[in-house]
Amino acid sequence: MRRNAELKNLHPLTRAKVQELTEKMGAAGNPLTLFEGYRSPERQQYLYSIGRTAEMHRSPVTRAQAWSSYHQYGVACDFVLYIDGKWSWKTSGKFKAYWDQLHEFGQAVGLKPLSWEKPHLQIHNINLQSLQAGRYPPDGDESWAENLYEAIQNWRQSPTPPLPKIEIERPDLKDDATDEEQPIQMSPQYRVTARSGLRMRAGPGTSFEIVSVLSVNQIVSTMSKHGDWYQVDLHADGLADGYCHSGFLQALNETKASLGKQK
Repeated sequence: MRRNAELKNLHPLTRAKVQELTEKMGAAGNPLTLFEGYRSPERQQYLYSIGRTAEMHRSPVTRAQAWSSYHQYGVACDFVLYIDGKWSWKTSGKFKAYWDQLHEFGQAVGLKPLSWEKPHLQIHNINLQSLQAGRYPPDGDESWAENLYEAIQNWRQSPTPPLPKIEIERPDLKDDATDEEQPIQMSPQYRVTARSGLRMRAGPGTSFEIVSVLSVNQIVSTMSKHGDWYQVDLHADGLADGYCHSGFLQALNETKASLGKQK
């Protein structure tokens, strides 16, 4: 399961501090770079299994299970050495000074380091139990809230934290608006054209976890577009289920037109 270093999935408070820390590290010539910010519960559970199952013969890499890590809530980040195009977790010898500086700069911008996990920094004065109870930091924006909302909705185990509130700005009413009944706008429908099935992901990109695989010729409704990715609704109930690449979706009207030409 891939890591996620996209700043948009962090809480705005964390995002600003990570950006400030990154600038300070770059100016100091320190090779410690943002490796991971938000972490899905699926990835967290996978990392927790390392060193604890028969299949994972390595040493443990984290103490936290899913929803017991600050990463799931977008209020933590990991910085790792990036030297000559390679990631490194070396902490001793000549590298010690880099980590000491990371923690010094992190404290300066309001990120708290952990003594037992050097790459990890998190927002000060945030209690994990509060996050698990749904008491999230104030001023969360739409990109952070939507990502956390979908992560909670897609998690198939329990317990899960409460869903965050997503505030969506509504446009002003037009001067010529009337009380007349308006026709319902139906979501565009598409057909899956991937012969071996189409992966549906938790977000608009291949760095996000696969939440399902759609069958060829399956019909889906689309809700919005993010670059080359559609947010899709599998049940036509107005609720988002995930994201699919647009290159493997064909509009139903295009399908009917192509069939008509073949007759």
